[in-house]
Amino acid sequence: MSFLISSQRTFERDALSEAYYVISDVLGHRTRPLKSRVPGLAILKLREEITPFRVIDEIRQYIEEKGPLVACLKIIPLEKLIKSDLSKIVEIAVPLAKAKILPTHSWRVHVRKRQTTLRTVQVVEHIAEKINWGVVNLTTPDFEIRIEIIRDLTGISVMEPHLVLSMAHFSVSETPKNTNF
Repeated sequence: MSFLISSQRTFERDALSEAYYVISDVLGHRTRPLKSRVPGLAILKLREEITPFRVIDEIRQYIEEKGPLVACLKIIPLEKLIKSDLSKIVEIAVPLAKAKILPTHSWRVHVRKRQTTLRTVQVVEHIAEKINWGVVNLTTPDFEIRIEIIRDLTGISVMEPHLVLSMAHFSVSETPKNTNF
Protein backbone atom coordinates (compact mmCIF):
# COMPACT_ATOMS: atom_id res chain seq x y z
CA MET A 1 0.00 0.00 0.00
CA SER A 2 1.42 3.28 -1.16
CA PHE A 3 0.68 6.78 -2.33
CA LEU A 4 1.67 8.45 -5.58
CA ILE A 5 2.33 12.11 -4.85
CA SER A 6 2.38 14.64 -7.66
CA SER A 7 3.94 18.07 -7.48
CA GLN A 8 5.35 20.71 -9.74
CA ARG A 9 8.67 19.78 -11.30
CA THR A 10 11.62 20.25 -8.95
CA PHE A 11 9.29 20.24 -5.92
CA GLU A 12 9.19 16.44 -5.55
CA ARG A 13 11.25 16.46 -2.35
CA ASP A 14 9.10 19.20 -0.83
CA ALA A 15 5.90 17.32 -1.68
CA LEU A 16 7.32 14.05 -0.35
CA SER A 17 8.43 15.79 2.85
CA GLU A 18 5.03 17.42 3.27
CA ALA A 19 3.13 14.15 2.72
CA TYR A 20 5.55 12.29 4.99
CA TYR A 21 5.01 14.86 7.73
CA VAL A 22 1.22 14.61 7.55
CA ILE A 23 0.99 10.81 7.19
CA SER A 24 3.83 9.82 9.53
CA ASP A 25 4.25 12.60 12.09
CA VAL A 26 0.70 13.94 12.40
CA LEU A 27 -1.42 10.85 11.64
CA GLY A 28 1.09 8.37 13.09
CA HIS A 29 1.37 5.88 10.21
CA ARG A 30 4.76 4.33 9.45
CA THR A 31 5.93 5.15 5.92
CA ARG A 32 8.99 4.89 3.71
CA PRO A 33 9.72 7.33 0.86
CA LEU A 34 10.66 5.96 -2.56
CA LYS A 35 12.13 7.93 -5.44
CA SER A 36 10.24 7.65 -8.71
CA ARG A 37 13.02 9.18 -10.85
CA VAL A 38 10.27 10.97 -12.80
CA PRO A 39 9.99 14.76 -12.49
CA GLY A 40 6.95 15.85 -10.49
CA LEU A 41 6.29 12.45 -8.89
CA ALA A 42 7.20 10.75 -5.63
CA ILE A 43 6.03 7.57 -3.91
CA LEU A 44 5.39 7.10 -0.20
CA LYS A 45 5.03 3.47 0.86
CA LEU A 46 3.01 2.51 3.94
CA ARG A 47 4.95 0.17 6.22
CA GLU A 48 1.88 -1.15 7.99
CA GLU A 49 -1.18 -3.10 6.91
CA ILE A 50 -3.79 -0.36 6.62
CA THR A 51 -5.94 0.56 3.67
CA PRO A 52 -4.63 3.65 1.86
CA PHE A 53 -8.24 4.81 1.47
CA ARG A 54 -8.60 5.19 5.25
CA VAL A 55 -5.41 7.26 5.30
CA ILE A 56 -6.77 9.43 2.45
CA ASP A 57 -9.87 10.12 4.57
CA GLU A 58 -7.61 11.08 7.50
CA ILE A 59 -5.56 13.40 5.26
CA ARG A 60 -8.79 14.97 3.96
CA GLN A 61 -9.88 15.68 7.56
CA TYR A 62 -6.45 17.14 8.34
CA ILE A 63 -6.68 19.45 5.31
CA GLU A 64 -10.18 20.57 6.25
CA GLU A 65 -8.86 21.58 9.68
CA LYS A 66 -5.45 23.03 8.75
CA GLY A 67 -5.82 24.06 5.11
CA PRO A 68 -4.51 22.59 1.85
CA LEU A 69 -1.03 21.19 1.45
CA VAL A 70 1.33 23.50 -0.41
CA ALA A 71 3.78 21.33 -2.36
CA CYS A 72 1.49 18.34 -3.07
CA LEU A 73 -0.84 18.69 -6.03
CA LYS A 74 -2.45 15.23 -5.79
CA ILE A 75 -2.18 12.22 -3.53
CA ILE A 76 -3.31 9.00 -5.21
CA PRO A 77 -3.81 5.88 -3.06
CA LEU A 78 -2.26 2.71 -4.48
CA GLU A 79 -3.35 -0.69 -3.16
CA LYS A 80 -0.53 -2.59 -4.86
CA LEU A 81 2.90 -1.52 -6.05
CA ILE A 82 4.54 -3.98 -8.45
CA LYS A 83 7.11 -4.21 -11.25
CA SER A 84 5.82 -2.94 -14.60
CA ASP A 85 4.91 -6.11 -16.46
CA LEU A 86 1.66 -6.38 -18.43
CA SER A 87 0.79 -9.91 -17.36
CA LYS A 88 1.51 -9.08 -13.69
CA ILE A 89 -0.61 -5.91 -13.91
CA VAL A 90 -3.57 -7.93 -15.24
CA GLU A 91 -2.95 -10.68 -12.66
CA ILE A 92 -3.24 -8.13 -9.81
CA ALA A 93 -5.89 -5.74 -11.21
CA VAL A 94 -8.57 -8.28 -12.17
CA PRO A 95 -8.92 -9.94 -8.71
CA LEU A 96 -8.95 -6.49 -7.06
CA ALA A 97 -11.76 -5.48 -9.43
CA LYS A 98 -13.63 -8.72 -8.81
CA ALA A 99 -13.53 -8.12 -5.05
CA LYS A 100 -15.01 -4.60 -5.27
CA ILE A 101 -17.04 -4.14 -8.45
CA LEU A 102 -20.51 -5.67 -8.38
CA PRO A 103 -22.57 -6.47 -11.52
CA THR A 104 -24.70 -3.38 -10.79
CA HIS A 105 -21.68 -1.04 -10.70
CA SER A 106 -20.16 0.91 -13.56
CA TRP A 107 -16.39 1.04 -14.04
CA ARG A 108 -13.56 2.18 -16.25
CA VAL A 109 -9.86 1.46 -16.60
CA HIS A 110 -7.80 4.62 -16.05
CA VAL A 111 -4.16 4.32 -17.14
CA ARG A 112 -1.48 6.96 -16.60
CA LYS A 113 1.98 6.07 -17.80
CA ARG A 114 5.33 7.80 -17.61
CA GLN A 115 8.60 6.75 -19.21
CA THR A 116 7.53 3.24 -20.19
CA THR A 117 7.15 1.25 -23.39
CA LEU A 118 3.83 -0.23 -22.29
CA ARG A 119 0.95 1.11 -24.36
CA THR A 120 -2.24 2.43 -22.75
CA VAL A 121 -4.50 0.59 -25.20
CA GLN A 122 -2.68 -2.66 -24.47
CA VAL A 123 -3.17 -2.34 -20.72
CA VAL A 124 -6.84 -1.32 -21.02
CA GLU A 125 -7.67 -4.13 -23.47
CA HIS A 126 -5.96 -6.85 -21.42
CA ILE A 127 -7.76 -5.83 -18.22
CA ALA A 128 -11.16 -5.08 -19.79
CA GLU A 129 -11.35 -8.40 -21.64
CA LYS A 130 -11.08 -10.26 -18.31
CA ILE A 131 -13.88 -8.26 -16.62
CA ASN A 132 -17.25 -9.50 -17.84
CA TRP A 133 -19.49 -7.93 -15.20
CA GLY A 134 -20.78 -4.45 -14.54
CA VAL A 135 -21.12 -1.70 -17.10
CA VAL A 136 -18.32 0.33 -18.66
CA ASN A 137 -18.81 4.06 -18.08
CA LEU A 138 -15.97 6.28 -19.26
CA THR A 139 -17.35 9.57 -17.89
CA THR A 140 -18.89 8.95 -14.45
CA PRO A 141 -18.04 5.43 -13.26
CA ASP A 142 -18.81 4.07 -9.81
CA PHE A 143 -15.29 2.57 -9.73
CA GLU A 144 -11.97 3.21 -11.42
CA ILE A 145 -9.41 0.53 -12.04
CA ARG A 146 -6.50 2.91 -11.74
CA ILE A 147 -3.15 1.89 -13.22
CA GLU A 148 -0.25 4.28 -12.59
CA ILE A 149 2.85 3.19 -14.52
CA ILE A 150 6.06 4.99 -13.55
CA ARG A 151 9.06 3.52 -15.38
CA ASP A 152 9.58 0.05 -13.91
CA LEU A 153 6.98 0.41 -11.11
CA THR A 154 3.21 0.17 -11.42
CA GLY A 155 0.65 1.19 -8.83
CA ILE A 156 -2.78 -0.41 -8.96
CA SER A 157 -6.01 0.53 -7.19
CA VAL A 158 -9.68 -0.22 -7.64
CA MET A 159 -11.48 2.70 -6.07
CA GLU A 160 -14.20 5.28 -6.29
CA PRO A 161 -12.89 8.23 -8.36
CA HIS A 162 -13.37 10.80 -5.56
CA LEU A 163 -10.70 9.04 -3.45
CA VAL A 164 -7.92 10.74 -5.42
CA LEU A 165 -7.02 13.67 -3.19
CA SER A 166 -6.54 16.81 -5.28
CA MET A 167 -5.49 20.04 -3.59
CA ALA A 168 -7.32 21.97 -6.33
CA HIS A 169 -10.61 20.88 -4.73
CA PHE A 170 -9.79 22.70 -1.49
CA SER A 171 -10.41 26.42 -1.38
CA VAL A 172 -7.25 28.37 -0.57
CA SER A 173 -9.27 31.48 0.29
CA GLU A 174 -10.93 29.78 3.26
CA THR A 175 -9.10 30.39 6.51
CA PRO A 176 -8.19 27.11 8.21
CA LYS A 177 -9.77 26.52 11.62
CA ASN A 178 -6.42 25.91 13.33
CA THR A 179 -3.14 27.20 11.95
CA ASN A 180 -0.84 25.58 14.51
CA PHE A 181 1.41 23.32 12.48
